[in-house]
Amino acid sequence: MKHKFEVGQSVLPAHPRRADPDTYVIVQALPETSHEPQYRIKGSSSGVECVVRETQIKGIRGRSSHLRASLPRIAGS
Repeated sequence: MKHKFEVGQSVLPAHPRRADPDTYVIVQALPETSHEPQYRIKGSSSGVECVVRETQIKGIRGRSSHLRASLPRIAGS
């Protein structure tokens, strides 16, 4: 099964426990277990890293969802 998310992409918990959940960044795509892709993610504000299954996270819509998009552009590129 192909991974839905890419390294550097920002995601949220699919079922957050807080009203204002931390944003996480995909730091590594891991091999699937139980027929489901896994990821190592890192909290944007907390810095905490953990491993999650793909169904435990969701992409962020309506704002930049990749770190690359937030990098400054170089003139002429």
